Amino acid sequence: MKPISSLPVLLLAAAISVFAEDHCGIIDLPTTWTKEHSPYRITGDIQISPAARLTIEAGVEVFIVPGETCGETKQLDWSDSAYISIKAYGTIVIKGTAKEPVRIMPEKHVPGKIQWDGIRLPRREREHVNIEYMYIMGANKAVSASFGRFNIGNSLFMDNSTGIWLENEADAAVYNCVFTENLSAGVYIKNSRPTIAANIFYKNSNFGIWSDSRPSPRIHNNLFFANADTDCRFCPVGVSPSNDKFNNVYSDPIFASSEKEKNMAKSDLDIPTPSKDIKDTSLSKTYLKTVHGAPPPPPLPSTSLPYTPSKYSPALNAAPKTDFFRNTDDSYGDIGLYGGKPGRFNKPISL
Repeated sequence: MKPISSLPVLLLAAAISVFAEDHCGIIDLPTTWTKEHSPYRITGDIQISPAARLTIEAGVEVFIVPGETCGETKQLDWSDSAYISIKAYGTIVIKGTAKEPVRIMPEKHVPGKIQWDGIRLPRREREHVNIEYMYIMGANKAVSASFGRFNIGNSLFMDNSTGIWLENEADAAVYNCVFTENLSAGVYIKNSRPTIAANIFYKNSNFGIWSDSRPSPRIHNNLFFANADTDCRFCPVGVSPSNDKFNNVYSDPIFASSEKEKNMAKSDLDIPTPSKDIKDTSLSKTYLKTVHGAPPPPPLPSTSLPYTPSKYSPALNAAPKTDFFRNTDDSYGDIGLYGGKPGRFNKPISL
């Protein structure tokens, strides 16, 4: 069940600023997109030159607005020709935060409709790609890489055709992401050996992960639930709900503010019964005074952050038990968007 509080966050109901900047063409100098100049409107292909860098800071909103072609950007295939794309031949740094993610989506997003191509990552070098806390929607392949090596973490891939597309030795590390409502697959893997760990694959229309398993990808400590066709199609032996050998979880993630959380709270002995349901208030007060000696704890807090695990979630403390995945309070890491510590861009992932 999707958390109720996520809806206004994802739909971006606020009016778009009349001062939004339009961008397309080639970026050949170091460029930074900042929150104070946000939103940025992309009207045609963006191509980052090999010696250039595009940095997108926390809180920035990037809207895809198809317009006239501008600049001499190289077209890679039919999808790139048909839709707007961001091609990073140089460095791309997307550094959102949990409370202020970078959002990239069509300006007039229509759920279930593909309206742009996505972010292309063709370079091999890991240090040329840093992506953390990005929400990306409405793309054919939200992030696609060929021969690339990079880390991408704590990001939301929602309502794309495919969330992350990896082929031809794209040995990426994908961790603490949520893939939901994507039309084809959360992650597609072909002839690559990525590390996929501590992610949530939830309610994708076909597959959580599709893999050809040549070579065998590392798929550890993920949570799969309600993917319409298969959680992990053609995945390595041992990734299976019947007998999983890699600590993957096959269960409702139980997000905060979901109906499942509310139902579980009704039978939670640590949460007080609502006053309207108490038949004998005098007996209730006597019980609290004599047995507990103190008022009961407050009810579950609400949250404005989408896809936050509930206190009942099996995603809590279920990430790999290594330092790379530890939470900010140094507890064992959580699966999903808010697990781990910020700034793991280029650290080697450990399982």
